Amino acid sequence: MGKQGTGRPSLRALARRSVCDGFANFSARLGLGQDNQLANSGYAPCGYLSGNRQQLEDMYRTSWLVGRIVNVVAEDMVRGGIDIRAQWDAGKTDDLLREYRRTGCPGRLSDAIKWGRLYGGALAVILIDGDDPSAPLDVESIPRGAFRGLYVLDRGQVTPGTELIRELGPMMGYPAYYKINTQSNGSEMDGVTIHHSRALRFVGVELPYQQRVSEQHWGASVVEQVYDRMLAYDSATHGSANLLYKSFLRIIGVDGLRQILAAGGKAEQALVRQFEMIRQMQTNEGITLLDKNDTFFTAGYSFAGVYDAMQAFAEQISGATGIPLVRLLGQSPKGFSSGESDLRTYYDTITTLWHDDLRPVLEVLFAVLARNLWGEGLPDGFAFECESLMQPSETDKAQIATADAQAVAALTGGGIITPSQGLAALRDSARLTGRFSSITDADIARAEAAEQAPALPTIRAAAFSPLEMGNGAEPDGTA
Repeated sequence: MGKQGTGRPSLRALARRSVCDGFANFSARLGLGQDNQLANSGYAPCGYLSGNRQQLEDMYRTSWLVGRIVNVVAEDMVRGGIDIRAQWDAGKTDDLLREYRRTGCPGRLSDAIKWGRLYGGALAVILIDGDDPSAPLDVESIPRGAFRGLYVLDRGQVTPGTELIRELGPMMGYPAYYKINTQSNGSEMDGVTIHHSRALRFVGVELPYQQRVSEQHWGASVVEQVYDRMLAYDSATHGSANLLYKSFLRIIGVDGLRQILAAGGKAEQALVRQFEMIRQMQTNEGITLLDKNDTFFTAGYSFAGVYDAMQAFAEQISGATGIPLVRLLGQSPKGFSSGESDLRTYYDTITTLWHDDLRPVLEVLFAVLARNLWGEGLPDGFAFECESLMQPSETDKAQIATADAQAVAALTGGGIITPSQGLAALRDSARLTGRFSSITDADIARAEAAEQAPALPTIRAAAFSPLEMGNGAEPDGTA
């Protein structure tokens, strides 16, 4: 039966209408098709949290748990190193990564990922001095020194245009332009239209097409899916804190209390004075002064099971966010688990997000940084990978460095690589191990120069006798 006045079916009617088969027991009222509490449960559209900007900001500022959910993944995505593989002059890799950090790209990318996760969408705009922001980005025309960093905007600071991208590609169907709101922050970028090729886009949770259109082609906040679990966790936490005030109660039975309260006046004042004296003497002397007909006893409260309930709520939050408790709450592993397997699974998830969300962004940024540094494009075969977030211990670093040195020595001795290539490989490994970082470009250049020097002729001294070498004879004995 539908709700009166709305013309819409009730949740119970929807559940019964949609479920037509499955397990059922009529006599025990078991199954989704029977009249029981479980069958009357369901999901219905409600006010989605992603549209409530003020509540999201209040949660981010006041709830440390929301802050961890938003920040941890974003920081881990940019925390790992980048392993660049390219055929170019020694030292260019270091120069490119140094410029990447100098222009503040890691921090701005972290901010863009954070606001994308919190609000459901954010942009990191590529700033090129002298360029028209509304025109498509032409990387090959970027002059040296023209890159000015990234400008981060959350979804509330920009308005997506109605024109959509029609060219074949991964961004087809998304907005072609974004207009910065005039009330964003009062900068010279207010009211400027940004072409999508200059806007590095981040979202929290990707939505199906119809939902994405209703959100102006943005995603949903990551807080939205875990909101009810957070309410349960915070309620349990505050409820447990309030129980501490009632964990030890002192109870006094007063003879004739009702008559005293009914009489009021001096009798009630005397009762209040008596308890003030009891409180004072308990504090100073530990004495409880009572009438012989009064009674006094204490009652304690057991907190058994409270921690287990809070732990269960925390585990549900961990499962909803995909962040293990050791990383989300800083909670030490319990039992026989060291927590390493949980972290490895989580870091694998971060690597997947890195490839999906950050790799396309870095491909554009590295091309821009190369033009900004040298006025030339990246070489053919330029590639990069995300380094593992599992940091090796000092013992592991020493073992890796020893293995690298032995491998380079064997390859150099076998003539497979040159000494200069071996030095460059050892210096590249220093980003992981910390060893061989003292190898400089000058050392590599000297090794290259030695490799290119012409070889001196070999003199077979054994073919000469001392007498012949003294009179200028040739090796065959002729003068």
